[in-house]
Formats: sequence, structure tokens, C-alpha cells
Amino acid sequence: MSLAVVVLLITGFLVYTFAFAGNSGGVVEPGKKAPNFELPGLNGETVRLSDYRGQVVLVNFWATWCKPCQIEMPEFQAVYEKYRDNGFTILGVNQAEPPELVRPYVEEGGYSWTFALDEKGKISERYAVYGIPQSYLIDRDGKVVYMWLGIATQDSLESQLAKLGIGA
Repeated sequence: MSLAVVVLLITGFLVYTFAFAGNSGGVVEPGKKAPNFELPGLNGETVRLSDYRGQVVLVNFWATWCKPCQIEMPEFQAVYEKYRDNGFTILGVNQAEPPELVRPYVEEGGYSWTFALDEKGKISERYAVYGIPQSYLIDRDGKVVYMWLGIATQDSLESQLAKLGIGA
């Protein structure tokens, strides 16, 4: 099976799960305030969503083994490099993997945004993450303005950022 078919199948499953399986009423959805979280960072720091108030934040739930995550992460890096000086940042929330596995993956990929470790899955549960990748775009006031269930492309992310006054 080609990678495109696999990605489409995964995306379809995620859309079905959230649209028809009763998960669409989750706590986190566009128009609502994003719940704050506090997690250990990849480098020993504490990562709090509230520390990024005033910036546009992409919260991305991912894992090293996730093929769709591997596709979107280089695109995220390009967007991050392009707009980080304009009030945009990314918080990559890793799903249940130890730092010894995550750190080399991040370093080898050259990913330079902030990474947090949700080793026990508590934040993923709060955000109703039942499949990855899953991402939330949060405005400067802490409100969710858009979410992706499945891959977020560079074009779709830049389009949403433009609506918030970042970029084109």
C-alpha cells in the first residue's frame, strides 16, 4: 500500500471516530478556551501552555512511531522558522514515550520548537486525543480556533495563521 493510501485510511478513521463515535463533544474544540497543562519538557524544563499566552500556539500531539507525524513535522519546522519571530510557536506533546527515545528523534530531525512529554497520557486524555497526529491552533487569548484530526499541512497551517494576522 502506498503511503498516501495509508495516510488517507488513518485520516478517515480519525474523522469517523470524532464525528460518529461520540467524541465530538470533547472538552477541547474550536471556540473554547484551551485547557492549560503543565508537562516536563524534553530538556528538563517545565512546559506550561499558559506561559505562551499572547502568542499563537500550535499544540501538536505526536509520537516517534507515527508515520503521519513524520510527514507533517518537517512542514511544521518550515512554518516555525518562517513565523516564530511573528508571535507563533509550536508545542509538540509526545505521546507516552520516554525522553531517551524522543530526544534523538527530535535532534536527528532538526526540530527546534518546544517539546513536552505526556508519558502518562493525562493531557492527551484531557484534550480527547484518541488518534495522532492531532493538533490544535490556539489564538493569543488562549482560545482554540482550529483543530486538525490527522495531518496538518504547511499550506493549511499557514492559511489558519493568516486568519490570525501572521503571514500572508
